[in-house]
Amino acid sequence: MIRLLTLSLFASVCLGELIPVSKYIGQHKYRCDDYGVPLTGALVQDKIYTFGGCYPIPYIVDPNVENMYFIGSNDHNNVSETIQIYDIKKDEWTHETEVKLPYPWRSASTQTYQQDIYFYNVRSSQNYGRSSKMWKYDTVSKEFSALEDFPFNWHGSLQACTNNGRMYFVGSNDGEQRNIIQIYNIENGAWEKPLFPNLRFSTKQLLCSEDAIHFLGIVVADEDVDYSFDSRHKELAVIRSDYITGDTVLSGFSVDIPRRYGSVIKTNNDKFYCFNVNDEESNIFIVDAVALENRTLEALPHALAAPLFVPYQDDLIYLFGGGKRRQYFGNRQKPKGTLKTYSHKLVLESAAKFVHQKNE
Repeated sequence: MIRLLTLSLFASVCLGELIPVSKYIGQHKYRCDDYGVPLTGALVQDKIYTFGGCYPIPYIVDPNVENMYFIGSNDHNNVSETIQIYDIKKDEWTHETEVKLPYPWRSASTQTYQQDIYFYNVRSSQNYGRSSKMWKYDTVSKEFSALEDFPFNWHGSLQACTNNGRMYFVGSNDGEQRNIIQIYNIENGAWEKPLFPNLRFSTKQLLCSEDAIHFLGIVVADEDVDYSFDSRHKELAVIRSDYITGDTVLSGFSVDIPRRYGSVIKTNNDKFYCFNVNDEESNIFIVDAVALENRTLEALPHALAAPLFVPYQDDLIYLFGGGKRRQYFGNRQKPKGTLKTYSHKLVLESAAKFVHQKNE
């Protein structure tokens, strides 16, 4: 377990006001598979774009299955090709009528560069695995283009961040063998020489600051291969890699953030935004990867998992979709709150009181 030995840090408790906004107009149910599928979305300037989505068709028996078993959560979902746009300034949703997705998408990960949105980890309606192809959507010309397949293998899901005209990719579980940072030059569409960190670690998320690549992850020792299930119970360390050499060091700062199915981690302005849901409420932790500070928001009284979670500037977070976590045997507590899905913005307000915190 990684702990800070000599560095004194400040942690603050933040207040937030959850305010309803214009209701999402697309169709998506996060529980269209067993693990929860957040709505796919990306922020470009003052607009949030959402893509595809899946939702169950209300058959008692799947008509396409010969054995006529009762359908499960993974069977016979409709997957859409639609695009929706939320204008933050106008608080208004519109359908994109001029273009659709290349094919129906269940979910995807996104990175934004200028006016373009890049997609990876794409899951289609027919394939529960992730595609090895990257796509680009130009929000001005409203055109999709298919890029070449990824020329490398990875473990787990792809994680990425963008800086200075380049996208940096890692596999979430690459540390089971060897961590490699793959570099895609956006300007010329070419892959550059990768970086080889001198540490092994699993990655929950990464961000690109002006000076370095920062990972929120778990160091993997040779005798402790870090499978993703076990990693839910370990502290997350902030790890730093150099853009040029790939030299990787521990920051000395770690955070104890419980992670469950339906949790989400996003980035914005050198910060990791960690959304965690339990049986009765939701918690948001904001980890500044450069200043090495952790802020905890007051808990939201809603146990809604896997929303589209979009940090905007430094004082707003937009939440769309999500839903009640699946209740299993032995877990029958009734969640707090009456919301079924989010269509809200969370306005952040720092409390005046700061708590001096030192990890030992």
